Amino acid sequence: MTDQPRRRGRRPMPPARLAEFLRLLGETASVSTACERTGLRRSTVYQLRSADLGFAERWQEALDLGVEQLEDNAMKRAIVGVERPVWRGGEQVGTVTHYDNRLLQFLLKAHRPEVYDRARGEGAAALPFDLVKRLAAAEKRMEKYRAEEAARKAASNCGQELRTNSLQSGVRK
Repeated sequence: MTDQPRRRGRRPMPPARLAEFLRLLGETASVSTACERTGLRRSTVYQLRSADLGFAERWQEALDLGVEQLEDNAMKRAIVGVERPVWRGGEQVGTVTHYDNRLLQFLLKAHRPEVYDRARGEGAAALPFDLVKRLAAAEKRMEKYRAEEAARKAASNCGQELRTNSLQSGVRK
C-alpha cells in the first residue's frame, strides 16, 4: 500500500484516438460513427468539446468538412447518377444509370429557392451552384486534411520511435 492518495478522475484521452475521431468525423459528418469506430463514448467527446476550446474548433472544422463532403456527394449522385445492375435470369446483363430526381429537387430548392421553392420564395438568397468547382474544392480540402493528419501521425510515430530506441539502449529522457 502506498502513502500517496489516489488521484481522482480519468486518464487523459490519447491524442491518437482523438485525431482518429476527428478524421472520421471529417469523413462521415457523424459523431456516432466516429465514436463507434474509435471506441470512444459520445458523452466523453461531447464533454471534451465543452471543456477544450481547441478541440471544439477542430471538431467544428472536421464536421464542416464532413457536411460539405455530404453535399458534394449528394450533388454528384443527383447529376451524374449511380450505376445499378440489371439482372435477367439470375445473371447480370448490364447496368443502368439511376438519377435521383427527388434529391435533385431538394438541391434545387436549397440553391435556388426563389425559383424552385414557392414556400420560401422571394426573401431567400441564392447559393452558388457550380458542381465542378464545388467538387474540386472539396477534394482539395480533403487532401489538405489528410496531409495534415498524416503529418501529425508521422510526428507522433517519430516521437514513439525515439522513446523506444532510448529505452532499448538504457537511456531515459
